[in-house]
Amino acid sequence: PLPTRGALYSPDSTLYNRETVPIKAMTAHEEDILTSQAFIKEGTVISQLLSSCLTDKSIQVNDLTLGDRNSIMTAVRITGYGSEYKVIAKCESCNASNKVCVNLSNLDIKRLELKPIEPGKNEFEYTLPVTKKKVTFKFMTVRDEIDRSKASQSLANMKFESNITTYLRYVLLSVGGVRDKTKISHFVRHMPAFDSKSLRKFINEHEPGIDMTENFTCDKC
Repeated sequence: PLPTRGALYSPDSTLYNRETVPIKAMTAHEEDILTSQAFIKEGTVISQLLSSCLTDKSIQVNDLTLGDRNSIMTAVRITGYGSEYKVIAKCESCNASNKVCVNLSNLDIKRLELKPIEPGKNEFEYTLPVTKKKVTFKFMTVRDEIDRSKASQSLANMKFESNITTYLRYVLLSVGGVRDKTKISHFVRHMPAFDSKSLRKFINEHEPGIDMTENFTCDKC
């Protein structure tokens, strides 16, 4: 299933208004992909895996929103290794470690509920609470994530982290009707922290995808 229901893809795209995509089960070939040091070093191992398992070869993994990518990734993982996923979770009360077995088949799908400004367009409106600026934003795609990762790595080499501003530069499409990237970058650097936090919270709450949270009861307390 595609959490976006295909509503955020261009009418020219093969993904437009599609609620599901066909996949095949993982094989030993896909395990080779997962252990490929070249793909791991490039940071493309998941994209290569999904490309191999998507039976509709017209679908480009980099065009997927992150939520749709995560949904397909979870489904592919289930076909290869089953729905049980064992993790170690720390209790927030007593700090004890707990062995938790998550059933991936039971994870909730967060469907797209927010209406885009136009059908078939990954663009949404939001009014910032402090500056009162009306902005438009998008949900990040796999390609955006790759580009952002490269940009963050470049800044990390300069011993300067700018995760929040880098993220905002990728998701913001316009500020007060202005779409110039340079002006948007300038606004992002100087926007009030409350505006930044409220926008990121709004995006997080409405972004379609897989709810990767699991409740557990601590064995110790």
